[in-house]
Amino acid sequence: MGIFKSDHKRRVLAVLSDIHSGHNLGLLNPSTALQRENEAGALTDYHPASTPFQEYLWDLYQQNLKSVKDLAGKDEIIVIHNGDATQGTKYPDAWVSPRESDQIAIACANLRPWLDLPNVTKMRMIKGTSSHVMGDGSSEILIAQQLSAEYPKKSISALYHGLFDLDGFTVDVAHHGPAVGMRQWTKGNMMRYYLKSIINDALDSGFPVADLTLRAHYHTPHIEAVTRGFRQYWIAVTPSYCGLAAHGIQATRSEFQISNGLLAFEIIDGKLVQTYPFFETLDIRTKETL
Repeated sequence: MGIFKSDHKRRVLAVLSDIHSGHNLGLLNPSTALQRENEAGALTDYHPASTPFQEYLWDLYQQNLKSVKDLAGKDEIIVIHNGDATQGTKYPDAWVSPRESDQIAIACANLRPWLDLPNVTKMRMIKGTSSHVMGDGSSEILIAQQLSAEYPKKSISALYHGLFDLDGFTVDVAHHGPAVGMRQWTKGNMMRYYLKSIINDALDSGFPVADLTLRAHYHTPHIEAVTRGFRQYWIAVTPSYCGLAAHGIQATRSEFQISNGLLAFEIIDGKLVQTYPFFETLDIRTKETL
């Protein structure tokens, strides 16, 4: 990759979401260092133990990061984390640590490998669901502030809803959006209706229509296109880096498969050239021969 002539501007947009740091089925960097007091009252570092699913997630995460790195070559990488960077306070029964502050530490450890790549120049933290991010985007704000202090030469910020211009290719990013679909034969319907409504509202108001609309929250990867006149617009929902716990099982009515990973978009001279689905899908049912 990165073989294009110097007069072409090539960038890779890496989009992940829903890492749910601090949840025992969320992403956990094994090098994460938390603190506790020993028998003498001295503060000591320790590394929280990973669950088997977290070990799987971290291996997959490293593979996905390498895939994006290889795809980009020496070209610029922009990273977007689209909401729910932490587990939050609503469901404490599945916490890695009883301290809310440790969720911020875990999230920062999870995201540092991206910022350690020299050609990652920007990271945007989109504020997620209030119950998962400690109210009004608090988690993403704190994570962005911490990482900005550690990587002062990189552009890192937190926001609710972004409209980003990449050399003329525009991207609308927010955490909440349409569901992918409850049935296999209805997948994508709500996404297309949602995007058509956005297009119509923007055109009626005289506002710009983004070439690519990115949403998250439902942990289910899917991409759809809508054609208006002779122009095509895209909408994508990202997968997660989190397992399916009690609340998720209830909310999905006992979904039996889960997808984990990210989406990457190759943009050359302000045009979307290719979409790369870097994710894996698991059958999470307990299998027995009785």
